[in-house]
Amino acid sequence: MHGRSSKTTVKPGDRRLRYFQKMSPGFASRRVLITAISLYFALAYSGAGADEVSARAKDTNLGVALSPAHIPFQTGGDIDRFFEQAAQIGAHVTWIIEWQSMPPSLQFRVIEEMTRRHGLRFYLYLSPIALTGGRRDPAIPSAIGGSSFGAPAVRSAFTKQAMELAGLRPDLLGLATEVNFLAANPDEFEAFVTLARDTYAAIKRQNPDQTVTISFQWDVMAAHAQFGLLAKFAKAVDVYSFTTYPDAFGSSPALPAPEYYLAVRKILPTERIGFAEIGWSSAVPSSEDQQAEFYGSIPRLFGGLGADFLTLALMHDVPIFTGSLARLNFVGIRTLDDKPKPAWHVVLDLPKLH
Repeated sequence: MHGRSSKTTVKPGDRRLRYFQKMSPGFASRRVLITAISLYFALAYSGAGADEVSARAKDTNLGVALSPAHIPFQTGGDIDRFFEQAAQIGAHVTWIIEWQSMPPSLQFRVIEEMTRRHGLRFYLYLSPIALTGGRRDPAIPSAIGGSSFGAPAVRSAFTKQAMELAGLRPDLLGLATEVNFLAANPDEFEAFVTLARDTYAAIKRQNPDQTVTISFQWDVMAAHAQFGLLAKFAKAVDVYSFTTYPDAFGSSPALPAPEYYLAVRKILPTERIGFAEIGWSSAVPSSEDQQAEFYGSIPRLFGGLGADFLTLALMHDVPIFTGSLARLNFVGIRTLDDKPKPAWHVVLDLPKLH
């Protein structure tokens, strides 16, 4: 599947917040899918020997989220090739896990091992917020028996889970993804702020060197001037991370100006920052060439920010989104069947980013 063949369009009347509220179920599907990928990989790789590392990670702050070819029918070979390709273009792999559907702990070890074998850093995000319904509610495992971030049992269980993940010693541990959506539910948002602070403190007592982050959806934050939310997490993160999909709005997406991201530094002039998801679809009204132009602009758009990391949202296209969300199937820089798009070659040739 190629981006140019897509017939999906975005309605001109869409606005940023409404678009992302509609988009949330699709993003839930993507992250559940990534969890399924890891399950398949753990089963496929668990009996494999310690082969020679086939690629060395690039010296850069660029990376990519776990996303092999041929989803949902990926093979062990597809997953091996994903890690080889990840090492060709970047230096880290990010895995986002829904707290509501945690995989067995063995799978974390397997994914981490494969990442390390390719010389890649291992970034791990725990996501405790429901991605359906506009991300206004907690997504808590049913076995815990609570529904609010204010409930003592929920708070205890979340901190315990985060500390277990910290025990894996990932290079980066995220405590939530795109948390600014939760601000639409003020009580739960404030409860999560204090929970994040408490969990951060517990992690630091156990492992002072663990780097902790939380991500915010930058396009929505910028459109709705939600910048004041960032200060609430000053005692809960070492690095502020952001996600961005700037082509998602309007009928004729245009490349953002450098000022669009430089605005982050007006709010966080000295704090550590990173971008946890960077995506641009190749489906109409965009194109594969425009997608390549965006990724080729990464040094110009992000190079002056001093970001710790820049993570591409997908390596490969996926077949899971439908309707108004279908453009998200084409955010990858390679096609579903592992053919390189122009963006692949552009990303492969990017200069070292630091």
